[in-house]
Amino acid sequence: MMRIVNIVLIVLMLGAATWTYAVKYTAERRVAEIAELERRIGLEKETINLLEADWSYLSQPARLKTLSDLYGEELQLQQTEPRQIVHPQELPAAPELPMSDGVADIIAGSAPDPMTTGSVGGN
Repeated sequence: MMRIVNIVLIVLMLGAATWTYAVKYTAERRVAEIAELERRIGLEKETINLLEADWSYLSQPARLKTLSDLYGEELQLQQTEPRQIVHPQELPAAPELPMSDGVADIIAGSAPDPMTTGSVGGN
């Protein structure tokens, strides 16, 4: 009887050790994943800061004025007239798409023929 109890306890101890090892291994793997993600996030933040600095440099009014003076004639640049700036509600309405257009029919959900494809027919 004592031998059976010892065997059961040894099996339980081995099972607990295996489970503990599996949990430890999983936790270490998760910590490594978190460290990798934090490293990648830091790299992305550095990239964003670099791009913001580039944008700040590229959009400096003095630099843009110099480029405008240098390439204005070649690009036929003109000053913006106040009448060219409008509010969104002043824009004309979007044109109506004809329902005979295949794309418009698909968007509207009423395609004329489910077998219509863009392939060349060889009937």
